[in-house]
Amino acid sequence: MAIRKNKITKISIIILMLLLLFFSVKYYKVKEELTTFKEHSELEIKVLESQLGEILHKYDSLSEESKRNAELIALNIDSKSINDESTSQINSTASSINDSIVFYAKRAQELNTQIAQKKQAIADNSKASQNTSQANLYKLSASNINAKGVKIYSDLYKANNSQIQQLRVCYTLQRNDVVKSGSRKIYIQVVNPKNQIISKDNSYVEDALGARLQFSAISEVNYNKKDTDVCAYVDLEKNKTIKGNYIINIYSDFTKIGSTIFEYK
Repeated sequence: MAIRKNKITKISIIILMLLLLFFSVKYYKVKEELTTFKEHSELEIKVLESQLGEILHKYDSLSEESKRNAELIALNIDSKSINDESTSQINSTASSINDSIVFYAKRAQELNTQIAQKKQAIADNSKASQNTSQANLYKLSASNINAKGVKIYSDLYKANNSQIQQLRVCYTLQRNDVVKSGSRKIYIQVVNPKNQIISKDNSYVEDALGARLQFSAISEVNYNKKDTDVCAYVDLEKNKTIKGNYIINIYSDFTKIGSTIFEYK
């Protein structure tokens, strides 16, 4: 019996280490992606700003040329020395310049819009990353999660029946000096090997937007900013109790704060 307990403990520790490794890698990957996105976006902004500078230079040059043409036309009209051929040539040049001015003005506006969008995307990603980090500071975290099958012997339950009737789920709410003290509702969600949520009374909670969280058991925990050990019993549904790996999720409100695996052999 002691050997089996040690084996289960070792398996639980290995699973928790793998989960910790998974989330650490995921966090590093997301952080790396945000850094890469920022670097690429800043490089694109520099390229766009360079293009914008060239276009504005051309725009200014064309504007000066257009101004000179207008002065030339006015001068020729005043001197009455203009003829049909020179008028046609000057008007054609002026029209071409004006078309170019409109094109470059439009292109400059497009580049300004792209630069503004890139800068906004960088700001939004940085803000989202900062908000995520801050949000993690203000939420509970469950550790040392373990589950054990329970049999309840009675006149209606034969001793040779191998099927468990309950799960005893224990965990530790970790100390967090930022999280407010007070009563907390902690939900346990048990998912069987067929991906079915075990909920004997079909219990669920619903938020203001109508989203539902189906749970298997609930505990009212008095949290005082220190490590708090909690245990709860989950009543199993006979038709959903099968051999295999069960996922045990721990929620505080609608936020998952911990997870582990229970193997029912």
